[in-house]
Amino acid sequence: MESKACCNRRELLRRAAQGGVALGFMGASLPQLFSLREARAGVAPEGALYDAALSIFMDGGPSQQDSLDPKPGSRCQGPFGSFSLGFQDVYGQAVRLTNPLAPLGNLVTNPGSNVRLGLIRSLSHDNGDHEFAQNYMNSFWGGAPAATEYPSIASAMAYFRQGEGIGIPSVVIGPEKTLTNRGPNLSRCPAPLVVTAGDAQSGNPVVRSLELPVDQARYGRRKAFTDALNARFLRRRPDALARDWERSADDAYGVTVGGQAARAFDLTGVPLLPAADANTARRLTLAARLLDAGVPWVATGILGNDSHENNAATVQANWGTSVAQGVGGLCQQLAASGKRVLVVVYGDFGRTPDTVDPNGANRDGRDHWPDGFSVGLLSINQPRFTPTAIGDTGPDGLWTRADGRLRDPIGPGDLGAFIYKALGFQVGRFDGRYDVPMADREAPPVDRNNEGDELLRTFGLA
Repeated sequence: MESKACCNRRELLRRAAQGGVALGFMGASLPQLFSLREARAGVAPEGALYDAALSIFMDGGPSQQDSLDPKPGSRCQGPFGSFSLGFQDVYGQAVRLTNPLAPLGNLVTNPGSNVRLGLIRSLSHDNGDHEFAQNYMNSFWGGAPAATEYPSIASAMAYFRQGEGIGIPSVVIGPEKTLTNRGPNLSRCPAPLVVTAGDAQSGNPVVRSLELPVDQARYGRRKAFTDALNARFLRRRPDALARDWERSADDAYGVTVGGQAARAFDLTGVPLLPAADANTARRLTLAARLLDAGVPWVATGILGNDSHENNAATVQANWGTSVAQGVGGLCQQLAASGKRVLVVVYGDFGRTPDTVDPNGANRDGRDHWPDGFSVGLLSINQPRFTPTAIGDTGPDGLWTRADGRLRDPIGPGDLGAFIYKALGFQVGRFDGRYDVPMADREAPPVDRNNEGDELLRTFGLA
């Protein structure tokens, strides 16, 4: 009988880990809240420059010439004019943005806003396929095998930052291309909590699962009864899966009792940040609330940047409204909170400078361009951050790594190392202190050769 009970219990736990079992005694679906974990992080940040970070993934590959890297006077200027931000890039030239981003420009040039802007204009990974590029830009490993084996930064942060803030270390607000755990069979990092920000937020399953299912006294009795059962079981069979379940249940109990998470995830009656569509507005609003509540890593996305056609309308909606107004408003809210937050705006790749089709006719569209594209860095409440830009793709945005003329090329791993180090995870160390758990070994979350130090120095953070 004991053997059969053990097998039944293990089967229950395995199904729970796969998302199929709702643990009603806690009023929550355990897999939806916390991953079952084989590894627990025990390393604190060291020299963190920011308290939290937000990743905004411009899904589909945004047009850098029409947003962060305008080319005034060139054949790829497009329909938008541009303006100077009043500071220079590392080569002594004026840093410019396109006119749809004027509200953001006003924010980052206002000394009292505590929001500063940095630009990387020479990202390059040489792969124009969406799926591969999304792997590269969310795990920060180039090359198809490595990029699919290593965890996304959202998963690595779920590992590094366990127990911080309100007890939820990493949240991905759908769409999931921002992403969860790359290589689920090869990485033992926990998955981040993946949520949506839909219409009926008060009925959102995540909000409901974070609330107490019964009064505090009954909830405590349920937990005590479960603890007693677990203790007896673990004395007889010190099963790793059962221990993971016990730890995750403890985490879920603490989060629901605390109540901060339920309030942070509930958008009922909350004014939404401006954005081109309601779903983006909800995602950005939820991201701001989670960061303000104490979640240290949040990732979300702005869809529809694959502008082979309708490029002008796409740029105006996604950059002129969702970024310039929505993300700008988010930065203002976080600046008022006093938290030091790094916001990273980036995508799969960039777009070509050419808007002429093969027959010679002009068209309102741009194609994939992975050989030189841009990333925006919004630094909140970090006085050391120096507004500037690095990277040069030439007068038409055509210079590439391959022809040797892309100035100061930055790879995905360099960007990843910069983000990790800015958050206090010194991933370039060879002692393994900041490695993450893979299936059969520990490994760095980005290649140790990508130290990110050049970017830290560029933006005054080294």
